[in-house]
Amino acid sequence: MAEMDEMAKGAFQEAGNIGMGHLATSLSKMVNREVKIDIPSVEMLSLEDIISKASEGKQKTVVGIHLQLSGDVTGGTLILLPKFSALSFSDLLMKKPIGTTNKIEEMQMRKLREMGVRLCSSYMRVVNEFLGLNLKVGDPTMEVNMEGVSEFIQKEIGELADDFIVVKGECFIPSTNSRNEFNMLFEPEASDVIMAAVMKKMMG
Repeated sequence: MAEMDEMAKGAFQEAGNIGMGHLATSLSKMVNREVKIDIPSVEMLSLEDIISKASEGKQKTVVGIHLQLSGDVTGGTLILLPKFSALSFSDLLMKKPIGTTNKIEEMQMRKLREMGVRLCSSYMRVVNEFLGLNLKVGDPTMEVNMEGVSEFIQKEIGELADDFIVVKGECFIPSTNSRNEFNMLFEPEASDVIMAAVMKKMMG
């Protein structure tokens, strides 16, 4: 698996920073709470690495929301929620006290799916504007499985590529410690396109 150079990483991180800022603003409006974000990380990861990271310990993902990207480059967005965050976000979205929801049913799934679409749209809209690219977002697919969503990830992105450029950001709500992991996934061939767009933007 090829390594990314620092200039390419910087280009993807710049796009991720802008996207996460708008995503956090959108999420804050949805749940009426303060939302903070971490600085996005950029890595080249294999499909196996992505699945492994989503299956780790207490932060094991139990809700996965995927939207495919097409246009100037191909890839996808993957929102991953561990159990506590899935339950607490359900409470926030349904305007209930934290701790009310103890399982994810149809109503909670609908709210979480709507959240995923709105966050992805907010993120990609500003990334599109910043990069000057045409990136279209597909319809969402979603999986809820308290045993983990590794099979869902395999099914959704396994046919796109063996390796991905992963721009990972995380936003969290301090008052509830709810965490929302947002991954923007690109095929390795997207590196030149994204870097050229960022360089063009920086040079005016």
